[in-house]
Amino acid sequence: MDTKKIMIFSIIGFVLSLFIFAGTLYLTVFKSSSKEAKDIKTYNYDAGEFSTNMGDSNHYFKGNIVIETTDKKDVEKLTEKNVIVRDTVLKVIISQDPKQMTTNEGMDKIERELISKLSKSVNVKSIRNIYFTNYIVQ
Repeated sequence: MDTKKIMIFSIIGFVLSLFIFAGTLYLTVFKSSSKEAKDIKTYNYDAGEFSTNMGDSNHYFKGNIVIETTDKKDVEKLTEKNVIVRDTVLKVIISQDPKQMTTNEGMDKIERELISKLSKSVNVKSIRNIYFTNYIVQ
């Protein structure tokens, strides 16, 4: 009889340990990742339309660019420093190889370069992404 009680208590203890382990695992792994997955509030600054010659003067860029930030105050800063924003964007676009702007990898590289240069020139650290809402390279 004592061995049956010991077995029953052992099984109950094992099952309870599994529930505690599973609960702890769920709360630490799955709950924390769901908090990270929550959408971060973002704000957009429409930098407007750009048109310029590119690298070699035989190619032309025309398009609209939107800058995404995570800080609403930085949208105001971008608006105030619109001239610097436009100058920085134009300098980056002018320096590009037109063929590069026809590939996803090339556009990703240009977006990263724009984020880096705009962050420095306008002193805005919350730039999250650059969107080309429409563009054409001829």
